[in-house]
Amino acid sequence: MRVRRWVAGVVASASIGALVCGIGATPAQADPLPQWAPFGTTLFTFGDANFCAGMINIVLEATPHMPGHVLAHVTPLGYLNGPCGNHVSLGWLGSAGGRSQDVYVHSDGPRAGDTVTVDLWVGMGLAKLFANTAPIQSQWAEWYLWVP
Repeated sequence: MRVRRWVAGVVASASIGALVCGIGATPAQADPLPQWAPFGTTLFTFGDANFCAGMINIVLEATPHMPGHVLAHVTPLGYLNGPCGNHVSLGWLGSAGGRSQDVYVHSDGPRAGDTVTVDLWVGMGLAKLFANTAPIQSQWAEWYLWVP
């Protein structure tokens, strides 16, 4: 009887220790970011040369292990009429205040270009983020989101 209790205690202790230490836990990833984008997440614009028309996609996710931060992944999806690029202005209003940041994306033609990722300190809670090309050449994209 004592041996059974002792074995049960060891098994229970090992199980609790495994849960607390995170054995079998998934690797650190970004949390899902509850968001609503009423105008979509793609900017349709003209590039900075040869009046080349193109598209720029923006994806938002929470920054792992950094409360109040949002990662913005800005990707040019390609331009007609050769290599082009755009300045993209990201602006936000959250519990950390209102701020903006510009990024430059470039593509060699009709193929997608490299993704530019920026870390935005928005603050925890409800926030609004918007994006447009600079100078303004397209419709804007905006998001209402809950930042962990």
